[in-house]
Amino acid sequence: MREGRVSDISNSFTLILTFSRSNMVDIFFSAFNRMKIDMKNCHLLVFDNTDMEPLAARLAERVMEYAGHFRSVRLCKTYRRVGGDPVNAGDTGFRRSKLPMIYEMHLDMMKLLHTDKFVLIEDDTLPPPNAVMRLLQILDEYPGCGIATAIETGRSQLAYVKVRLGVHFVKRFGNKIFERISLNPKLRGLHSVDACGTYCCASFKNVWLQGLEGMNEYLYDIPRFALDVTQTNNVKMRGWNILADFSLWCEHMQSYQGNFISWGKRQAVPQLDIWLPEYQEYAQGVLLTKPCHTKMLRNLTRQRDRAWKKRL
Repeated sequence: MREGRVSDISNSFTLILTFSRSNMVDIFFSAFNRMKIDMKNCHLLVFDNTDMEPLAARLAERVMEYAGHFRSVRLCKTYRRVGGDPVNAGDTGFRRSKLPMIYEMHLDMMKLLHTDKFVLIEDDTLPPPNAVMRLLQILDEYPGCGIATAIETGRSQLAYVKVRLGVHFVKRFGNKIFERISLNPKLRGLHSVDACGTYCCASFKNVWLQGLEGMNEYLYDIPRFALDVTQTNNVKMRGWNILADFSLWCEHMQSYQGNFISWGKRQAVPQLDIWLPEYQEYAQGVLLTKPCHTKMLRNLTRQRDRAWKKRL
């Protein structure tokens, strides 16, 4: 790992890595060792959110390699039961998915976080080498930015399926997500969004807690595709900006027929999820590829960007 130069970030931060799959460990750390990080100011916190002993052993071996290089190194195992209905079982609801365990892990993370700023990376995400320091730079340079995020797509069990970006425009009434639109993958630069995934992002402890505040009251009403969308949109609704940097493209890993495939920009198209009240169901993955859709997305992007820049 190469130590990145950071002239304008003087205070320490925490880098949180979350794991739930043992088969991602080697490929993740292979990419992680190529990242540029200010290790002298970085506390490394690795979360094993499972009850799997093989994963614990593999992570302990890898994490020990970084002792003495980072400002501090911690490995936390939650011993939560791995589970949840598989993706191909359909939308069987939040309660039967893996998302309750992820929500609880985020609460645990905040209890163990002793710095103001942090960067979060999930185990199936391969970020570009400059991602950590660039996301922290965005937090520092843009007042009112509560979350800075890299760009990653969804994934599928099928290699040929088109996927969306994990950055969204959202329509919401109360606690209900009525519409979620993923952005155009052809965008460049920094853009304001309403919600994002938590695959590779940076934030502040107090901001992240604002996103989690009160979610326990409606947690099981959240659709299984929208835990991170709801949490990050809570942050936006409390007056913070969420800024997505389209220069930071991550690869999203997926086990496939005994090997790995990655999902990225080349497989992404804008998509829509929309609530159908007459059917009490979501229509998911509606492709937005027509010229009229492109124009609509361009107008939405300009609206969000104007609102963000007006606050600067």
